[in-house]
Amino acid sequence: MQSDRVSQTALKVALNLITLNQKGDWAERLPEGLAELSEKLILAAELPIYGPRIMAMSKQRWMMSAYALGDLVMPGQFEGFGHRKCFVNEQVLAAIEVGIRQVVVLGAGFDTLALRLGTHFPKVQFFEVDHPSTSVAKRKGVAKLGQPDNVTLISADLTEAKLSKVILEEGRWNASAPAVLVAEGLFQYLRTDDVRGLLREAAACTAPRSRFLFTHCLPDWSASLAGRIGRSLVRWVGEPFLSSVASKDLPEYIHGTGWQIISDPDEDARHGIERYAVAERVPLTNEV
Repeated sequence: MQSDRVSQTALKVALNLITLNQKGDWAERLPEGLAELSEKLILAAELPIYGPRIMAMSKQRWMMSAYALGDLVMPGQFEGFGHRKCFVNEQVLAAIEVGIRQVVVLGAGFDTLALRLGTHFPKVQFFEVDHPSTSVAKRKGVAKLGQPDNVTLISADLTEAKLSKVILEEGRWNASAPAVLVAEGLFQYLRTDDVRGLLREAAACTAPRSRFLFTHCLPDWSASLAGRIGRSLVRWVGEPFLSSVASKDLPEYIHGTGWQIISDPDEDARHGIERYAVAERVPLTNEV
C-alpha cells in the first residue's frame, strides 16, 4: 500500500457493502447497522471524492451490475465481502459469549465492528491497529461520530512495527487474558514471512485460548487468467497481493507461530477468492 494515502481497498470494501445492502435480503443478513455506519464513517472522515454523491451512487441498482463485472476477475467478491463480515461478526460474538473481553482488529480500514459492538458490550475492550495513513483518516471520522470509551485506535505499520510492542503499550491491554484477533482481508497484502511474523507477534502478546480469525487468498485463483488480471488491477492501485495459501495447507503454513488451526478447511465458493479460518493460541515453551 502507498504509505501516504488512505487504503483504496478499505474504501472499496466499505462502498461494496453499502451497495450490497441494497441487494435482495442482504439488508437483513448483514450485521445490524453495518452499511449505515460505514456510510456515516466515510462521510465524517471528509475524504476527497468520497462525499454524498458517491454514497448516493453506491445505492443505485446499476452499481450492482458494475460489481458483477468485477466478479469476472475476482469471482464472488461482491457478495463475498458480505459473507466475510457475517462470519467475523458471528465469531466475535461467540467469543464474547464465552467470556473473552479483548478484541483486536488488524488492518481495520473502515470496518465498523469495534464501533458497533463497542456500544453494546461496554465491558469488552476493542482495539484497532491500522496503517497510519488510513488510521488517521478513520480517527477523524470516529471523533465526529463519537468514539466509545472502550474502543482504542492504534496507528502502526505492522510490516515495520512489532504488534506486541504497540499493543502492550496500551494500558488497557491485558496480555495474560485471552483475546480474539481479526485479520480480515489482510494477509494477502503481506508476504508469507510477514504473515508468519505477525502471527508470532500476536502469540507473544496474548494468552492461551485466544482466537485468531483470518481470511486468506486462494492460490488457484492467483494462478488463473482472472487472477492474473485481478492481481494486475490491485497492483495498479498500489496495493498488490503478495501471498496466498490453500485452506488444506494452513496447518503447515502457520506451524511454529504459536497458533494451530481449529476450523475445517473452507471450501465454500460463496466466499469468493478468499477462504476463512480460525486458529487457537497454543502454549509457548515458557508457558508449558
